[in-house]
Amino acid sequence: MRTVLLMMLAVSLAGCNPYVAAVSAVSQTYGVATDLRSVSTQAADAGIEASITTALLASPVQGTGSLSVFCRRGVVVLAGVVPRGSSAGTAAVRIARETSGVMRVETFFVRTQPSSITDFEIKEKIKATLIADPQLVEGRVDVGVYAGHVVLVGVVGSWQKADDFIEDARSVDGVVSVRSYIQVQ
Repeated sequence: MRTVLLMMLAVSLAGCNPYVAAVSAVSQTYGVATDLRSVSTQAADAGIEASITTALLASPVQGTGSLSVFCRRGVVVLAGVVPRGSSAGTAAVRIARETSGVMRVETFFVRTQPSSITDFEIKEKIKATLIADPQLVEGRVDVGVYAGHVVLVGVVGSWQKADDFIEDARSVDGVVSVRSYIQVQ
């Protein structure tokens, strides 16, 4: 809970900082410009993500609100922590499948997350590695880390690019495994 509160505080304070707001705007523009999906597809995918996230947060099933939602070309990936015996995963899949525009639902769930701070650090190291690789454009692939397990979701131009993203993620210290949901255009 403390971690969530600290992250919420950081996000709200960042919104007050004009430098952070400018960097965020540039980053979002860069991501839209470098994405292989059309702008209309990007907008549709963002709408699907928002609809599912809203429904997960409103769900009475405990644990659905903490799951990550990624959508690329109508393919939804649900990822996060679903403890043994929890119905959060099943409820999340049902919610996603009932959402307009969803073509398919994939899942990546771990039973526990020993340290969300460690996972955040791994995620940032992966992002830095992807940005530093001149062969890749980081804005095309989202990264999630759950108990050291990495989830990659995006759209790239070739299978070789997908493999490059996977190998860069695997090269980061602390990564347990990499699961790719990268699609090729």
